[in-house]
Amino acid sequence: MQVMYDIVYNIITIIILLFILYKVKYTTDRQTNTILFINILWATALISSIVIASDLLVGRSGKIYNFIQTLLIDIRFGISGVIGCYWCIYIMCENPNRRRWLFMGNRYYIMHIPAFFLMIFSLESFFTGHIAYADPVTNKIMPGDYHFVQIAVTYFYFTAASFCTLIRLIMGKYEKRFWPTKLMFSFLPCLAGLAHLVIADVGFVWITLALLLMMEHMDFVAEQVSTDSLTRLNNRGAFDHYIKTALAENYVNVYLFMIDVDLFKQINDTYGHLEGDNALIETAKLLKLVCSLNSEPKSCFLARYGGDEFAIVMNARNPEVAEEFKEDIVRLFESSGRVESDGAAFKINISVGMARAYSEDEKELIASADSALYLEKKHNHQLLKGSGARK
Repeated sequence: MQVMYDIVYNIITIIILLFILYKVKYTTDRQTNTILFINILWATALISSIVIASDLLVGRSGKIYNFIQTLLIDIRFGISGVIGCYWCIYIMCENPNRRRWLFMGNRYYIMHIPAFFLMIFSLESFFTGHIAYADPVTNKIMPGDYHFVQIAVTYFYFTAASFCTLIRLIMGKYEKRFWPTKLMFSFLPCLAGLAHLVIADVGFVWITLALLLMMEHMDFVAEQVSTDSLTRLNNRGAFDHYIKTALAENYVNVYLFMIDVDLFKQINDTYGHLEGDNALIETAKLLKLVCSLNSEPKSCFLARYGGDEFAIVMNARNPEVAEEFKEDIVRLFESSGRVESDGAAFKINISVGMARAYSEDEKELIASADSALYLEKKHNHQLLKGSGARK
């Protein structure tokens, strides 16, 4: 009966993994993390297939069945180290700084050494049974004297990945909406490993990984749908949804701030589009900062509206609070709004248009904020051109 459960677990695992692979193959993103993600999917699907084949061989006596079972055991344990290695590297590559560190020198290849050692040891175990062997009578998998090596290598990687994820969670590197998945990434592989030690014949680990990979894929899709790829802010679609919901729930005390980078075309023409992107990224950082410093940070919804335009939807207790927030934005950019790199150094100037909602009509609110922004921009552009633009 336990063997049947194991087969069912792994069939479900393979179905989940193939479904994710079917979805992922249509993405145009072929960056390092996506390649690693696909490799983990294939390797986990392969190991689950091997587990099913191995379970079907249990109870079949004979030299050929025993030979095939032994071969499957050692391939399975060799691949388990590879999955652990790619899982750990995938987690590390979520951090751009850690990714650069990993690919400098030979660190990326050094990470593979334990997995490579396990593969060689698994090959040796085919002849000696040091890691595991197939019982000659029942053809059941039996742990060898050095079975702990496979466990130590595989869970070394999973534990290291869990530790990295937990540190980034504590440091606030993940958005709160992704916390449940990341917490599970931190603990479930290790918990599944403990369950595997207690019930060695059941592959809890692989179905756990498959479920985590599906959750990771769902988070990735959600992020792609609602997040601006350059600034990592909410995108226009997320803004449209949020402002409609906010106004429908209670439009009283809802304020909209439209923020525009002054003379942005001049930045692109003078310094190039790469520095223009840097200006947008720096603008997004400062707007995030001013929202976080607000006495009620949860009342602010920040999005990239389009091009060089940003929007903040705020729920303020009174007009004075909203006006003070606008002044905070302007002051922050006056004191800190600069881009400095090897190719350029310039000041970021912004215009801010503010409008208060008087109905549930989002178009009316956006039009009012746009009108206020237009007047602000006209005034600021005259000042900037009169003073020689940006320095």
